[in-house]
This record gives sequence, structure tokens and C-alpha cells, in this order.
Amino acid sequence: MSIHLDRSSPRGKVIAASSILAGVLAGSSLVGRWIQLEGRVREIEATRREEVAALRANLGGVQGELGKLQDELSAADDKAEIAIALRDRLQSAEARMGDIGQAIEAQSESLTALERERSIFGPAALDRELAAHDELIQARWESFSKVLSEVRTAADESRQRVEKIDRALSTQRDLAGMWHELVGPVVQLAGDTSVGSGVLLRSSPTPAEDGLFRRHLLTAWHVVRDIQGDLSRTEAPVPVAIYLVDGSVRHETAHLLRFDAGIDAALLEVRTPDRIPDGARLATKERLASVSIFDPVYAVGCPLGNDPIPTFGEVATVHHVIDGQTYWMINAPTYIGNSGGGIFDSQTHDLLGIFSKIYTHGAVRPTIVPHMGLVTPLGRIYEWLEREGYAAIVPDTDPLASKGEAGVATAGY
Repeated sequence: MSIHLDRSSPRGKVIAASSILAGVLAGSSLVGRWIQLEGRVREIEATRREEVAALRANLGGVQGELGKLQDELSAADDKAEIAIALRDRLQSAEARMGDIGQAIEAQSESLTALERERSIFGPAALDRELAAHDELIQARWESFSKVLSEVRTAADESRQRVEKIDRALSTQRDLAGMWHELVGPVVQLAGDTSVGSGVLLRSSPTPAEDGLFRRHLLTAWHVVRDIQGDLSRTEAPVPVAIYLVDGSVRHETAHLLRFDAGIDAALLEVRTPDRIPDGARLATKERLASVSIFDPVYAVGCPLGNDPIPTFGEVATVHHVIDGQTYWMINAPTYIGNSGGGIFDSQTHDLLGIFSKIYTHGAVRPTIVPHMGLVTPLGRIYEWLEREGYAAIVPDTDPLASKGEAGVATAGY
């Protein structure tokens, strides 16, 4: 079979396989028909040869008889009756010769027709038939490939549109949640001459029967120190402004429970007659241990006495040492008043650390560098809380682990 394909390409292999299969199926029918015809020709040839041989023998006998008749006719010219009879016999013999000749001609034409039919269904015809099948399969494959390419292009475009819509819907759907998880927990701590930020944790009922709710609050120690102005007045209440989603501000007071000047951290408590709606969810120790450079974060604080403002950036380093203390550095824009505010994971919105210091340059006239903020990571604050007897605030690795009611609530579960 004369089938010519480029079998090196994937499509060529598919086409070749399809052509071979089609050829085999088509060829099997054609070959079967050809074999039947070949057998028929052979049978007819054998029969016709016997008949032709018999006719030729008969013709020879007639010719012999004609010879005898002519001899007899020459010898009996004077006998009219005998001559007439002989002439009749001669005409009869000639007629028989004509019939025999016609029969031989008919047999020859029959054999010629069979030979033509056999040539039509011979190997060359099979080759042409398979070549035609191959061209048809090639055309169908090219048409199918074109349709498949168009379908894939349409599918890619549809997927991109769906992803775009999903992103838009996701953004719209998460805006309210982002406010409650990132902005709502951040409060402003303000005194007569100082302002800073803090982060509320989750509310829980107090063990006492006064019906109040307590709320733990984390901030930077220097914020509380500057508001109180005198270390002998650490029992003095700290004013707290809590911002609600409707734009209103709720004013409460907090009391200092513990502080550590070394890590610049302070723990306060707010007691209210009703539950405050928002509180930060704390990151686990495992998550804190995995924080690394380029992790995206939100810094949320109250710079210059404003309402809580979120800014976006990344962790620039997790090992920046100042005065023997290790801090994280972030490049999210921050300013005076961000101190004590929260640093949140941009994906999970878990609290990762407490903003501590703004990087400054120069001794005589310090210049604030707003994209080089220093953060106290929660891992160090957890160690301090555990030493101070507030381990219940620290979240368990397993959220299903058993803890006291107050511990579960304040840990953010």
C-alpha cells in the first residue's frame, strides 16, 4: 500500500494509526471481493477451456466432413440428387461452423470482461482505495484539530473571566471581614501629651458574678509609660477609644496588668458590661516560627491620633538587633502613633506582632524612616506571658485542646 505519512509527530502517529486501521477494515472487504472474483475467473477459465477445446475438436470434425463432402461432390457431379443432398449437408456443416465460431467469440469476450473486472479490484485498486481513505482521515483530523484549538482558546478565555469575577467577588465579600479582623481590634490609647495604639483580644465573662466582660489588650510598654507619665502611677486607668464598624467611637478605660520594658510589651485589661464585638485572633507558635522575609503583612495603628489605618507591606527581616533585643523589621508605612498597634498576616489576618519603634536616622535632628518599622514578635510576648502566669492567653497548637473558658476566649478561639 502506498500510504505516505510523517509518523514523527503526535498527529502523524494518530493519523497513521487511523489510516492503517481504516485501510485494514476497507482492505479486508476489497481483498475478499477480489479473491472471490479470482476464484470465479479460474473456474470460468477452466470450464471455458474445456468447452473451447471441445468446440475446436468438433470444428475439426466438421472440417473433415466438409473435405469428404467436397470430394464426394466432385466425384458425383453428374448425379443431381446426390449433389443436392451433399450441398445441403455442406450448408449445414457451414452453419454449424458459424455457430461454433460465435460460441468461441462469446467465450473470449466473457474472459476479457472477467479480466477487466479482476483488474478493477486488484492490488492497485486496493492501494488507491486506501489512499483515498487516508486523505479523508487527514482532512477530518485537521478539522478536528482546528475545532479543538478553538474550544481550548474559548475555555482559557472563560476561565480567565471566571477567575477575574471570583477575585472581584472575593474582594467584595472579604471587605467586611477584613475590617472586623484587622481594623476593629485596634484601639487608640491617648493621654494628655501622648498617643499610641493597642490591640484588643477576644472577650470572655469574668469568673466573678458581676456580669462584666473582660478584654485583654496588648500594646507597647512605652505607650502606657508615656500616657501615665510616672512609674509610680501604674495603677492609673488608661483611656481607650474603640472604633466600631458604623463609624462611632466607644470610650472605655483599661488597667495595666503586666509590662516588660526589655521587650517593650504591656498587658492591660478592659472590663465592660457588654461584649465588645471585635478582637484579634492570635497566631500559633508554629506559625510565628515560620515567619520569614517577604511574608506579606498589614500594619494597623492610629498614627498621629487618627482612626485605625491599615497599611500593606512585607517582612524585611526577622533578625534586627537593637540594644541586645531582636526585632522584626517591616516595610509597611508607619508613623508616630502606630506604636502598640498590630502586625497581621495578610492572608489569615492572625496577629503576628506588636509594633514597637519607628526607625530614625541622625542624632542631632533625627529623621523618621516610615518604611523601616520595628516589631516585637508575638513569640517573645508569649514567653513573657507564660512566665507571668498568663499562659491561658497563648493559643494552643491544636484548637481542640482543652483549656479553661477564659483562656479559650482570650486566645481567639
